[in-house]
Parts: sequence; structure tokens; C-alpha cells
Amino acid sequence: MAAEPNAYATNEQLKMRLGNRIFDEIYQYVYSEGVKADLEAAAAEIDGSVSARYVLPVTGERSRALLNDWNLTLAEERAYARATGSGFSEKVKDRVAVVRKSLELIREGAFKLPDAEEVGSGGGSGPGSALFQADEPVFTRDRMRGF
Repeated sequence: MAAEPNAYATNEQLKMRLGNRIFDEIYQYVYSEGVKADLEAAAAEIDGSVSARYVLPVTGERSRALLNDWNLTLAEERAYARATGSGFSEKVKDRVAVVRKSLELIREGAFKLPDAEEVGSGGGSGPGSALFQADEPVFTRDRMRGF
């Protein structure tokens, strides 16, 4: 089961997370477009947090398993928001809060994905940058005139 483009999880995985009855009630009129949109929006939120530190797409098996779960949790929140008048359980709210806190910790450098390639580690993530600080030069062109 391949994930949707730009998502870490599949439609079927979201259906399993929500349960058939709830999934069908929420997505009955916008099945393909709605599920894809929710999974991709959740994945974009994840990528926005991890991209400053990790090369995208994240390919490490263990990291992808974690991102898959986070993708489903954030998409679950979006799914329940689609259901008019539907409140969702405190458990979902709590899981979403944990995911967003983890994403914040990644941005701050306090949480590390176990096998994701870090930006600038030489893995083709593009040009890097470095900061360089030095004392004022002693031998400059102006100071060397006459020697």
C-alpha cells in the first residue's frame, strides 16, 4: 500500500484509524478528494516542521513509521473537522497535541528522528552554508604598501 503523493499514510490506513462507519460518514461525498486533501495537508504540516533539519522526503524506515502515525493523527483531526457538528474525543485532541509538541521539539533540535538524513550531511540536500568568524586581518593590501 503506497502512501498518497506527498503523504506518509494511505487512504486505507486513515479508514482503519477512523473505522469504516465514521470514515464513510465523513467522506461519503468527497471520498477521493477529501481523504487526499486531509492526508496531504497533515503531511505538509509535518514536512514544514522537519524540513529545516531533515532531507525530504524522509526515507528512514523507523522515521517513516513515526511520521505515518503522526500523519494519520493530524489527518484524523481534519477528518473530524469535516463532519458538521461533530466533536471529537479528548483522546484525539490529546494525540494531536502530542504530535504538534513533537514537531515543535524537532524544530528546536530537542527531538531527533532516529534514521532520517539530516540537512547538510552530504546526502544531496543542496548547497550548505557555514558561518565564519575571524579577527581583523593584519596583512592587508593597504598595510603592505611599501614592503
